[in-house]
Amino acid sequence: MKHWPKLTPPQIITLSFALMILVGAGLLSLPAASASGKSAGFCDALFTAASANCVTGLAVLNTKAQWSAFGKLVILALIQLGGLGLVAVMTAGMTLIKRKVSIEGSLLIQASFNQDNFGGMASLAKLVVKTTLMFEGIGAVLLTLGFYFTPGTSPTRALWLGVFHAVSAFCNAGFDIIGNQGLTPFQGNYFINITLIALMVSGGLGFTVWGEIFAKQKRRFSLHAKTAIASTTVLLLSGAILFLLFEWSNPKTLGAMPGPEKALAALFQSATLRTCGFNTISQGGLEPQSKLLSCLLMMVGGSPASAAGGIKTVTLCVIVFSMVSVIKGKKRIEAFGRTIPLELLQKALTVSFAMALVALVSTFILCYTEKGLLEEFTLMDLVYESISATGTAGLTTGITPLLSSTGKLVITICMFIGRLSPVTVAVSLNMKLGAESGAISY
Repeated sequence: MKHWPKLTPPQIITLSFALMILVGAGLLSLPAASASGKSAGFCDALFTAASANCVTGLAVLNTKAQWSAFGKLVILALIQLGGLGLVAVMTAGMTLIKRKVSIEGSLLIQASFNQDNFGGMASLAKLVVKTTLMFEGIGAVLLTLGFYFTPGTSPTRALWLGVFHAVSAFCNAGFDIIGNQGLTPFQGNYFINITLIALMVSGGLGFTVWGEIFAKQKRRFSLHAKTAIASTTVLLLSGAILFLLFEWSNPKTLGAMPGPEKALAALFQSATLRTCGFNTISQGGLEPQSKLLSCLLMMVGGSPASAAGGIKTVTLCVIVFSMVSVIKGKKRIEAFGRTIPLELLQKALTVSFAMALVALVSTFILCYTEKGLLEEFTLMDLVYESISATGTAGLTTGITPLLSSTGKLVITICMFIGRLSPVTVAVSLNMKLGAESGAISY
């Protein structure tokens, strides 16, 4: 045993997600996990477990019809653990029972949420759990009421729908148990839509930002918080406006809706693309320019230290701030009157390039393994699928259920890499680099 190398934080985090996925796949492979009483098979179970634990939402099987109550509970547990992170849950549990968190535990939390400062990691873990339970609890109550007043929904069914979708929305997982059409039957329900939008945006804003918002003492927001809040607002509103313009007359999406419902659906689309995966309109029916816009938003994703994936909003802003500084002839990168270290730009460029490379390579592989699908779908649909998986967005134009076994494996790997960040995965595979640097995803 002396020859076993000591695992670094990135390696422990990577292994914890891999372990959760494998355990989840094993449970979902059991006959008891399927409504029919017959095993779904390990391949489809692995894909589902990875999609749930990596809070993506892509599904090769209909979640409502395929899985039993036990199977749905397994999926819900995978979503919750994937959104919070196993390390955060364990650390928060230790603090609740008054156990002191070790230095190694603090390093794990620091790596899990990509924090620069080492102090206060146990408090951060508690904040993550408390914030999650608060938003999910409020969301569950509101959604239960929303579903309860839907014709034909029993109180028990409304409660189950409320809890499941509150967790799925806040964790940006995008799994629904409505049926084949997803949330399309509720596209005109303002109460349910606005509640889900609020949960998706809240879950993607970042726990450290919420920590600053909840802080009792009045003080200025940090540069990180200002950037995350501003970028989230701009992307959400600009995305909604562009979707409204692009899809206004499209009969396959917004065309047949009244004006107010069009605006609601466009806002929902803009929010869900930030790595959640719910849908109230057909993704396959989107105009080409809307699919391109969707790919861009899915690649950006949410903010750092959140359940959302993507390159992250702050990463995009650092690159934009750098471009503006160069155009203005400044030698320093500045934002909101403050200087951004060059190291952050290096990390931002590394993560962005790595994510784009994963999506590009996976698209090339899918072009070979899924040749038959190109007779019905286009290259853009394959790009959409790859970026959706890599950005853990969970939206599809209809390709996911038709993937071959190899295609499912490719998308599974994309979801795994996208949830952890390509850089974290790469570092975890390099013993020397991992020991020196920890997780450097941004």
